[in-house]
Amino acid sequence: MEERDARDILRWRYTTPYDFYDPPDDDRQDYYVSQFLKPELMFHAIVDAEDRFVGYCSYGLDGQVPGGDYSEDALDIGLGMRPEFTGQGRGAAFFNIILDHGIKILVPDKVRLTVASFNRRAMRLYENFGFIEVDEFSDALFEVPYTVLTRDPTNT
Repeated sequence: MEERDARDILRWRYTTPYDFYDPPDDDRQDYYVSQFLKPELMFHAIVDAEDRFVGYCSYGLDGQVPGGDYSEDALDIGLGMRPEFTGQGRGAAFFNIILDHGIKILVPDKVRLTVASFNRRAMRLYENFGFIEVDEFSDALFEVPYTVLTRDPTNT
């Protein structure tokens, strides 16, 4: 991910109820950009065939939500798609690239996703990829319900 991509993400705005995922709009923009650029968070920009920045993913700690039980070893994946591309049937191709890359490069024993429980659209997508629900919790700060899904990486 490059700085221009991180700054672009900070301008994204989703429609309700997905506006839950809107980036913060405050005076800490440089701090947020620095988080996207931390190598240990493994953020990646995703571009389409026309070289348009369509989304991002992270592997590891960034995919975890405070309050969840992450004691079991797994590759956590975080992701976001540019708002104007959501809800158009592009999610499977987008997620497939993210999942395949993470599995090939990091060779995990298990893959894990943490999703806001209201986001049934995302959960259906992940279930179509063989993920199963294994836990539910509320985050430590705002008491938002989350669902944790996992999958064996060899499950195709």
